[in-house]
Parts: sequence; structure tokens; C-alpha cells
Amino acid sequence: MHSIKTILFATDLRPASQEAAKAVARLASGFGANVHILHAIEPLPNWSMESQQQEKREPLNQLAAEMASLQAHVSEPRIEMGPPASTILRIARELDVDLIVLGAGDRTGLFRIAGGPTALAVMEHAAAPVLAVRPGPPPLSFKKILCPVDQSRTSAQGLRNAIRLARTLGSELVILTVVPDVSYLIAAAETGKLANAKLEFEAKWRAEFERFVAAIPTHEVKTTTELRFGKAHEQIVAVAQELQADLLVMGATGHTGLARMLLGSTTRRVLEQLPTSLLVVKDQDLLGEEFDADVRLLRVLMAEGRDLAAAGSYEAAVAKFRQVLRHNPFHVAAITALAEVHEKLGQHDQARHYRSCLQTLQSG
Repeated sequence: MHSIKTILFATDLRPASQEAAKAVARLASGFGANVHILHAIEPLPNWSMESQQQEKREPLNQLAAEMASLQAHVSEPRIEMGPPASTILRIARELDVDLIVLGAGDRTGLFRIAGGPTALAVMEHAAAPVLAVRPGPPPLSFKKILCPVDQSRTSAQGLRNAIRLARTLGSELVILTVVPDVSYLIAAAETGKLANAKLEFEAKWRAEFERFVAAIPTHEVKTTTELRFGKAHEQIVAVAQELQADLLVMGATGHTGLARMLLGSTTRRVLEQLPTSLLVVKDQDLLGEEFDADVRLLRVLMAEGRDLAAAGSYEAAVAKFRQVLRHNPFHVAAITALAEVHEKLGQHDQARHYRSCLQTLQSG
């Protein structure tokens, strides 16, 4: 089981990568992770490798400095010569990273952005979870996470990771399932019933979805569910745009079998349209036992702080809430509580500071 301790940020210094840098800095600061910045250069004929590397060194150093100013721990940027996708995969294996982040966004029309071949290749072959950050609106502020599931083991893993991210970053979580439009014969084979087979199939899918969601604790995350009908990738894109989600979390593969949608092919099709930033999780959890222990600690600290505040022990409550922020600088409830307690202490400047922090987080 893993926690986020090492992030590989692969950048080509285009706008998508600039957006990704902000998301990486927030994740690194929140989880205490070390960031390795990587820039892969395709060798060009008649141009020395040294010249190509020198041209990129200064903007990479500047990017590292900007991320460090956002409280991220950043190692010295690394430049490697070679095809981007294979280079990213090689360095990720070498560093044994917990998360790969890259900007992904090639405009394919006036209003359409596709993930691009590098993002697709990395997602298909990386062992670690991969976060592809889309440029432009909505920016990746971790406000609303959309997690599509097909009731498979892998989508359960994707959902657990979505819950863990939402819990620590104060995100709203929407859990989506898409009932596939199957033929009468497939519906009958899946349900074992001939009369009203398609209606029976839809009812069976809905019941499985409800049991699936109920079996995975959401741990106080604000959660809603969506059930749609049709082709999985089309509905995922539509719901992401309709709800203005800023992050999709998906398992890499899903159910195989007669009537199940292969989440792997669905993920590929979603990436081709990239309605929002996309996190793909394969066989390992993005966050695990160590993170769960941290969450339990924060819950205890928050409860103690609230009890102290209710008893009028405001200074002691402030100390508890500040302990929470040392573990997670983006803990919305702790920031809100600090603003309220400082106001009760008559410390209006401090209260305004925390209200300003809260407004910044909520505005993304």
C-alpha cells in the first residue's frame, strides 16, 4: 500500500504543463511529497544535445522556483534525451514514483482538446497512477471529482482513491455509473429472464450499483450519485461537462464478459476527448494505510478542537486546529474553525487571514 511520497512531473513547458505545475504543487504540499521535474527532448538533427538542453534549463529552473514558492519540495529539474513517453516511463521506474503527472492537451478543433499520444502511451504502460492535467477551464482545483464505476474490482479501487483524494482536499465527489444499451439477447442472458429482459437488466444494474456504493465507506465526503444510460465514454464526457467536474478518477480496466463495458477502452476514449483532468489508477492504490492513519488522526484533532472551542478554551482549540493544518494545509474545516475561534478571541486580523485562505481555496 502506498502514500504519495514521490511525484514525477513530466513537462514539455507548454500551457498544459503550466496548469499541471499548480496541481502538482498543491498535491506535494498537502502530502509532503518530493517532486522530480522531468523534461524529455527528442534529439533534433544538426543541433547539438548540449544546445537543446541549455535552451530548456532556464525555464525549467524558473518552473521549479515557482513550485517551491507554493510550498512544494522540488528536486533539481532533470533533462533527458529521447522519445517523451518512453523516457517518462523509464524515469518513473528508476525513481519508483507513486504518481506521474503530465500536462495533456492538444487542440483538435475550436472547442475540443484531446489528451495526445504521449499521455495515452504513458497511461497505457505506466505501473504508477497517472494524472493528466487538462489546460483551460475548468482549472484543476480539486473542487469536484467525478468517478465513473462499472461495479468491477478495479473501479472499486478507483472509487476508494477518489474518496481518499476528496477527503483530504475537501472535494465534492460524484459517483457515476452508465447502464449500457444492450440487445434483448444479451439482456436475457445476463438476467436469465425472457420477459421484459432489458428492463430487468437495467434494474439489475441499478441494484448492483447501489450495493456497490453502499459497500465502500465515503468517510464524511460530500457524495452524490448519477445513473445514466448509453455508451460509457459518451456519458462520462457529458456528465463531466454538465457538472463542471475538474477531475475524473477512473480504474484502468473494468469488467470483462458478455455485457460489461471494458473500462480500459472507455478510459482511452475519454482521454481522446479529455473533458477535464484525468487520473487513472491501475493495480496499486494512490493512497493507502499510512494515509488512512493520518485521516483518523486529523479526525481526532478536529473533534478535540471543537470540544475545546465549545467549552470556551479558545487558545487550546487554536492549537488543535493548527496541528491539523500542519498535516494538511488545505483542510477546509480546520481553516473555517480557526477563523471562527480567532474572531471569538477578538483577533480580527488572524480571523481575516483564515477567511482569506478559505476564499482562495474555494475559488480554486
